[in-house]
Amino acid sequence: MYYRNLWLTIGAFYIGFILAASLLKAPDINVIINHTDKAAHFLTYFILVGWFIQLYQKLSSRIIILISAIALGMLIEFLQGMTTYRSFDFADEIANSIGALSAFILARTTFDSLLATFDHWFYQLKKTN
Repeated sequence: MYYRNLWLTIGAFYIGFILAASLLKAPDINVIINHTDKAAHFLTYFILVGWFIQLYQKLSSRIIILISAIALGMLIEFLQGMTTYRSFDFADEIANSIGALSAFILARTTFDSLLATFDHWFYQLKKTN
């Protein structure tokens, strides 16, 4: 990859976004959420694992990414339970883990080359300008 450091930096900012969105006090919004937030949890961790898995091709590295993402989700849920404005929700952790695992499984398809394809396209575009 030509822009690997850029993709790693974006991934690090995404982790920071997850931490901030999960641990900072959210403004009071009177909206009925029901279980739609589980889809957001799934998607958040699907993107997290899907992003980093494309940057590391070795199976051992990908397993570490998967385990780290699941551990991050668990840690965040425990930390939320320690606050007065958030709560621990086991169902959120399940949604996080299923999202992470889904991305890990999709890495065995052409899904794992999406970022590399974009990286190459972006490099060619910059090269011609």
